[in-house]
Amino acid sequence: MDRLRRAAVKLALGEQPTEDLPMIAALALADGLDSPALVELAGLSRRDPPADIRDLFVQAVAELGFPVPGVEEAWRERMLEAAKGMLSGSLTHYEASSEIYWCACHLERTDTATELVNLFIGLWSNWEDWPDQRASIERDMRLAAADLLRSHGEQVPEPVA
Repeated sequence: MDRLRRAAVKLALGEQPTEDLPMIAALALADGLDSPALVELAGLSRRDPPADIRDLFVQAVAELGFPVPGVEEAWRERMLEAAKGMLSGSLTHYEASSEIYWCACHLERTDTATELVNLFIGLWSNWEDWPDQRASIERDMRLAAADLLRSHGEQVPEPVA
């Protein structure tokens, strides 16, 4: 499901090449997911009309219970995935903080979004400017990422050792 969800978020943000969706669908079928539109999408070629591919993908993810998100929701989901990536170790502290900052910049301007931008740009730039204090800065990045996830009702993954 993660592969399809990531593709749906990227599609909402205009970052998902439509021609890759049939292969993503085929891989999802191989992973054990199934829906009528997913099967049909997996049978298409990269050279089929992009509108047909996109429409089938949108239908397939809706059938699987997670429609393609709106742009605001997609930025928020991408931001939360970066926070999870930092805590799980799949992204470096620097990469995740940069991604969280970038995503927060695209969110509707609220007090919370502004706080996030300020917090993560500060941590991110401190990481660059104070290499001798990186351990402390990375601890603060992890704490901020965990707080971000909790504030959105997300489960906080156990940090890697």
